Amino acid sequence: MKSAVFTLLLMVGLAGSAAAQKQDRHAELPGTGEPTQARVDELTRQMCNSLRLNEAQYIRLRSANQIKLARQEEISWQYKDNIAEQRAKLSELESQYEAECGRILTPSQLSLFHAEQQRDMPLTTDPLEGGLG
Repeated sequence: MKSAVFTLLLMVGLAGSAAAQKQDRHAELPGTGEPTQARVDELTRQMCNSLRLNEAQYIRLRSANQIKLARQEEISWQYKDNIAEQRAKLSELESQYEAECGRILTPSQLSLFHAEQQRDMPLTTDPLEGGLG
């Protein structure tokens, strides 16, 4: 009986120290935590309404959105001083996300998804690119 209580106390102590170390890691690296559930739910709900997803697609897409948003935050924080590298990593992440969407969505849903992405994509121009001189 004493050994069972001792083992239980030891496990609780180890779990507590692991949780404290995880909190320290998040304090050192802000922006590497999980995206808020509300943000993931809102993005997935918008996609569900516009693409008319079934339940299985919704669940798979929600997981993909959670991973994408977490990686976006991580890349933004990790490469905040190197904008060119940040853009390259975000572009790579976007292509991986589109590939995952290709596995989840039907061809008609995928064409709607691409049409929405083109419509929502802001037109940005770099004043240093494409100029004369």
